Amino acid sequence: MTGTFHHRQERLRREAEAELRDRLLPTWQNRVLQRFAVECDNGWYPLLNQFAPHTPPNRPDAVLTGPLGVLVILLRDTEPEWETTRAAFVWTAELLAGAATEAGLLTEAVARTVVVHPADYRGRKGHSGEHLTVTEGELDRILRRGDRVLEPADALAIARHLDSRTFDLAPIMWNPQRIPQQRSPGQTGAAAELFEVRDLRRDRIERALDRPFRDWRIFLDDTQLGAVRRNYSGPARITGPAGTGKSVLALHRLAYLARRTTGKLLFTTHLRNLPVIAEEQFRSLAPQLAQRIEFTHLHAWARDFLAGRGRAAEVDERQVERAFDAVWQRTELTAPLRNFRTSRAYWKDEIDRVIKGRGIRSLENYRAVPRKGRGANLPPDFRAHVWQFYCEYERELSERGAFDHNDVLMRALAELERRPLPRQYTAVVVDEVQDLTLIGLRLVHAISGDEPNQLLLVGDGQQQVYAGGWRLSEAGISLHGRGEILRRNYRNRTAIIQQAGEFDAINRFDDLDGGPTVALRSALPVLHGGRVVEWQGDDQEEALVSALRRLDDDSDAAVLTRTNSAAEHWENVLRTAGFAVRPLERWSGRISGPIHVGTVHRAKGTEFRTVFLPDEPLLSGGYREEREALHRQRLVAVTRARDFLWIGRVIAR
Repeated sequence: MTGTFHHRQERLRREAEAELRDRLLPTWQNRVLQRFAVECDNGWYPLLNQFAPHTPPNRPDAVLTGPLGVLVILLRDTEPEWETTRAAFVWTAELLAGAATEAGLLTEAVARTVVVHPADYRGRKGHSGEHLTVTEGELDRILRRGDRVLEPADALAIARHLDSRTFDLAPIMWNPQRIPQQRSPGQTGAAAELFEVRDLRRDRIERALDRPFRDWRIFLDDTQLGAVRRNYSGPARITGPAGTGKSVLALHRLAYLARRTTGKLLFTTHLRNLPVIAEEQFRSLAPQLAQRIEFTHLHAWARDFLAGRGRAAEVDERQVERAFDAVWQRTELTAPLRNFRTSRAYWKDEIDRVIKGRGIRSLENYRAVPRKGRGANLPPDFRAHVWQFYCEYERELSERGAFDHNDVLMRALAELERRPLPRQYTAVVVDEVQDLTLIGLRLVHAISGDEPNQLLLVGDGQQQVYAGGWRLSEAGISLHGRGEILRRNYRNRTAIIQQAGEFDAINRFDDLDGGPTVALRSALPVLHGGRVVEWQGDDQEEALVSALRRLDDDSDAAVLTRTNSAAEHWENVLRTAGFAVRPLERWSGRISGPIHVGTVHRAKGTEFRTVFLPDEPLLSGGYREEREALHRQRLVAVTRARDFLWIGRVIAR
């Protein structure tokens, strides 16, 4: 058997040698291309540049499509300039645009640039900038080693697409006209092809659910791929209900822009753990570009920026809480506030999300400011009491030499206005933008500017989990229709979407600029099935633990709560029951293992096969805006589940 195999390999090599005889290629390049041709037996489809060995400098010498993706090949005796390798990639990527497979349109994340040197090359090898460098003796590294990216039918479809898009690339050792299409049994003609495409697309999505994030990097639907590649004349936005792929699209766009520009790009958000998860996903999507992207939450960016300017502003959480408590305990000062709302958290939010979050500097401005999403209106005269409370809080912070998070953002914004960045980021992506304060939004606008393709806002008002609201015009941002509304849900199965649709998650965010919105219940589900269990009883701990033990696989499960105290409680319960537990705030987005436990605030940007939502006592919830906030938080929690959702409700005996 082995002899037969090697005999066929030698026959293919000789056929390739004959086909390449008239090319007048250097001997070592001829050997490399012969090796590529022989790999037809292993699912690779090589295309050679017709001008080789005099290939134009901005184009590849060859392109291969196969199980490990699309390889953009440059054959070089010496290390090429990075502009050359980038230009060759972009040229190929533009040809790939519009390549259709059974699962959707291809993204350029499936491609990578490889520089091949002769065997005696002694320069630097491995990953260099945005390409991989190997010698002709290391071709197994790119042809045999790595994760399978493309199915055989997809690799062939892409090779045919490239062959049809340009005269520069010509097939070696394979004929795009002679390879038959497989059909479903019992189906013929156009009906068979339609059935096959629909069936394969559904199967592909279902199979991808059981694999890591990187398997979602390859295909997007028509609308999403258009948004990845679109040229925006100024700030733009992506919005849509939970599960419609907003964050994934944003990561694809970052990769797209990085390959066509120089300089750093920034991914930021209000949440601390989301940039860590996004960075891990981006490394799976485009590892060679990861060093070009800065992933950080906005407060960390502001803190580091100020430190670099010699104006350090560290936040001591304990001192901030002590400053607020010192004022809250002054009965004569807080009595009017307590009579209106007894909740300490409500007035803390009023300062954090309205007064300081909007950068309000005077009582006159505070009297007139709209308090969107904050419930009953505060009469102008009453606001004087709140302002006095705020002034005392600021005095307490000053005496302690402390800064809160809003102070850091405001100081960073003032420093940028005083002296802008010497070189702006090529692009800035802001995820979960609906949870930023107005000051935070002004800061990202100051970081990015208004130039084409420099600022992309990603968010959904139905998923706002923090108090307050604003409009883009208040931050000086104008979209003028530049944006996308996503409508297909790729994350949640139908049963989960139906359950989430029961929550009246009012959008107080006005979809950024007052444009049209799409409610979750109106999103088009891609995945069918799913299961929802609504448990009721008096022993919730035993019920949840038993449900976890009945799972076939608990490696991708999460228990989500509203409060930190509840999360700590369930961590202890599960550990006592013998489960391995990981706090959600420590998760980097890598392969799951322990059961994740955390608050819904930490769950933003995540998804799990199974989600448990235990019942918790409500501390309040009697006011309209509190009920709305609870519904939005519940919606976020429910839509983290892909296949199975468990909802607890404790009924006392």
